[in-house]
Amino acid sequence: MRGWKELFQDHILARGEMYCCDGAVLELHKTEQGYHAVVEGTEDYEVDIEIEGGQVHEMYCSCPYAEDGNNCKHMAAVLYMIEEEEEILTEKNRLDQQEEDLEKLIESIPEGELRSFLKKLARQDDGIRSMIMTRYAVKIDEKQMLRLKQGVDQIVWKYGDRSGYVDYRNAWDFTREMEDYLEEKADTLMERNCWWQAFELTNYIFRTIGNIEMDDSDGGICQVANICYDKWKEILENCTEEDKNEMFLWFTSHLSCDYVADYMEEYIEDFLMDEFQSREMLEKKLKFLDEKIERQEYSTDCGRTWSARYGYENNIIKRLEIMERLNFSMEEIREYRRQHWSFSAVRSLEIQEKLEQGNLDEAARILRESKTLDREYPGLVARYSEQLISIYEMQSDKKAFKEELLYYVLECSQNDLVYIHKLKAVSGEQEWVQYREQILQSRKNYNIRYLFMEDEKLYGRMLEYLKSEDCILNMDRYEKLLKEKFPEQVRDIYISYLNREARRVSDRNRYRELMKYLKKIRRYPDGREKAAEIAKNWRTVYYRRRAMMDEMKKAGF
Repeated sequence: MRGWKELFQDHILARGEMYCCDGAVLELHKTEQGYHAVVEGTEDYEVDIEIEGGQVHEMYCSCPYAEDGNNCKHMAAVLYMIEEEEEILTEKNRLDQQEEDLEKLIESIPEGELRSFLKKLARQDDGIRSMIMTRYAVKIDEKQMLRLKQGVDQIVWKYGDRSGYVDYRNAWDFTREMEDYLEEKADTLMERNCWWQAFELTNYIFRTIGNIEMDDSDGGICQVANICYDKWKEILENCTEEDKNEMFLWFTSHLSCDYVADYMEEYIEDFLMDEFQSREMLEKKLKFLDEKIERQEYSTDCGRTWSARYGYENNIIKRLEIMERLNFSMEEIREYRRQHWSFSAVRSLEIQEKLEQGNLDEAARILRESKTLDREYPGLVARYSEQLISIYEMQSDKKAFKEELLYYVLECSQNDLVYIHKLKAVSGEQEWVQYREQILQSRKNYNIRYLFMEDEKLYGRMLEYLKSEDCILNMDRYEKLLKEKFPEQVRDIYISYLNREARRVSDRNRYRELMKYLKKIRRYPDGREKAAEIAKNWRTVYYRRRAMMDEMKKAGF
């Protein structure tokens, strides 16, 4: 299109370009006459552009500005979008034409000359040589695998420093090139049914990125690891039974052996446990877990290790999952659970099963037992207590419900007032006054103390707590609420804070903060006099603090 920008005022054109860049053109469709679009503004506006002979012939927009006969920013936004799409199409056509010209040219080269030229390129470029050898060599031997691995090393050398460290500036390009190399080389090997060689190359790349020193702020290592996982999966689905057995041995022997960094071992463990789902492989995994669990029994204190992924407990749970997949009887599964009853996750399985069966009494019994067994773990105990409260509520057991509520509210840390409200609802008036005091005194309820006092309208009590605190943030949070009821007391808390902090602070930013509070005091009764008195005292005591004196002057003191 030619000359369309001349149809708009400069400021309209600029706003239209901004609309286009911000993605306000929601729809753009080519029509017989030109284009139809929807542009997001105060509301969604319909825009039609008619084009004749490569020029804008007529324009329409449903916005109020255009209804008065003006060319609006919505029209300009659509024209910018049309111009952008036409440029993209032109570039695509240019590249397609180049590709077509190249194909025709290659087809016209005599075969002998082409082979000679390809040999010359392969001698000059190791990447082309590796590509040819990987795709066309009669056999992928050890030398060829060594060259493929050297290609990985070259990528590390290209982007790392002398010690092999890849900094943030190079991290993105490094991971992208590693991804492309893995996709190209592994796929070529798999196309040739060289499944084990593809597995070997994938493992080499996995180990490389799993041990590299790198600023991985963008998560590139995990992106490459995810592609490795996908390659493993594709290889497992297509390789021979012999290769599958070898793969299984590889995963079991490379788990927890410092093959890669700890967090990268999750990929090995997840693949081992989530794949290999044939009955034969499940039985092998069962044997593998039994051997691992037996070793852990000898190396842990009473068999209690609380690692989320690698600990004893986690392997017990995996073993139970495999027993279910292998259709072990419920008696066998329950017996195995009883043998490892000390683990909370095992009891959780039993609790969930009882709840699904509607056996609330048995679920509650196990939960009460769990509170005792796991008394050293407050988070677990709190979770059990919550479940008990829910069960007693379903059973309409008012006495047990209230007792468990009281335990949970007073003995478990609270993050909100949900269970406190439940307790209040089942307590008598005098009884609640006693419970309320216990809640306020409990250290476990420190996080919700002020929220609770606000909810109970204990404003005088709140003020007393605020007076005793060294931190001013809670005072700021509840200032609006308390200012109307206790203006002098709130003012005095701020005055005490200023006098205390003035002795501590020593940098300009903190001085500016003090000035904000000094100004705040002026809004209280007798506040102007109090603030002036403080400022006068500061000028006398801290006159050597030039930055402080400067900030006081800027603040009008």
